[in-house]
Amino acid sequence: MVLKRLVRLMSDRQWVRTIRHEQSMLSLPFGLGYTIDITETLTALAAAGLTARVETFDRLRFDDGRTALLATPDPTTTVTDGDGGEGRVDDVILLPGGSEGGVLSLVRRYPDLVVVNGKRGRVWADGRQLSGTSMQREATPGWRTVFAIARAIAIHGGGSQSIADRIGIPLDVVRAAMPALGTHVFFTPIGWEAADRAALCDWALAAYPGVGGIRTCWRRDTTIDEQADQLIALGGVMSDRWAAQQSGVLVPPDRLTAFFAEHPDMQALGYEPATMNEATVSVVIPQDTTVLTGAEGCCADDFITAHVLYEDSWVAANTDAVNGLRQLLHFKSDLAHDLRWHPGSGEGREG
Repeated sequence: MVLKRLVRLMSDRQWVRTIRHEQSMLSLPFGLGYTIDITETLTALAAAGLTARVETFDRLRFDDGRTALLATPDPTTTVTDGDGGEGRVDDVILLPGGSEGGVLSLVRRYPDLVVVNGKRGRVWADGRQLSGTSMQREATPGWRTVFAIARAIAIHGGGSQSIADRIGIPLDVVRAAMPALGTHVFFTPIGWEAADRAALCDWALAAYPGVGGIRTCWRRDTTIDEQADQLIALGGVMSDRWAAQQSGVLVPPDRLTAFFAEHPDMQALGYEPATMNEATVSVVIPQDTTVLTGAEGCCADDFITAHVLYEDSWVAANTDAVNGLRQLLHFKSDLAHDLRWHPGSGEGREG
């Protein structure tokens, strides 16, 4: 009886999903008819220098004459021309809450988009954040440094200066962030060491919240190796399955994530925009810039690559690769520790 009622209820709701998916007469406001308060959106826009007024229920007009459509974000769709073939000039995406990461890639791909999170007072336009605080970990502004330090100590150990040099962060910033690691690290005559190397490796892998930033997806009909070589020559730092294979982990090297400080002109390089499933390369401008400064040669360190693989999908190949990188990091940590402390290591002492 309960099952029949549930099936009937699901069937009764199908028309709602159909209308939301196929409607073309108008853009229904979020909630399918429920009113929404856009005061916070207008306030956030004004703070970013984009003062606007309400023109219709789903449209705003900026002081400079441009119009903006209020829409619910769907990062899987493509922005299309909507007004007589002339295209939308500044579509404002109203985020009712939750994760922002799913729509931020649109900002880079479509510079004419304006993305607003009124609740948090954040505004993105022209491919960058114009107003508001950082999206991730705003309550703990030093989280990037803490994780970069943890990665460095777990594998390399060393004094504060050597850690600062390794991850490209000023010495005083390293010293200020060090207390956050607490009893997980301790100081020795040759520098900082992990209290439990395997545990610190696992913590840096599992607790890391991600690189953040903006992602765009691209496709080009050449080999992944050729694409990696081209992007490395432009100063990119490689990650994903391709980087995992460079570290000796057996995984199909058919995906590439490239970190850049500034976004390259991918179309000039022969790439075309693609969905995440079709892309051969994902370009990420990371919020966590230690991904770039702490890179090991042309590839991100194995901690970052493991995180990219873990977060991007649940396929068995990625799970196996993450486990392989974890084992590799444990081995590197133990080996480096032995070389630092063994009298015949030849590594010298770090201050």
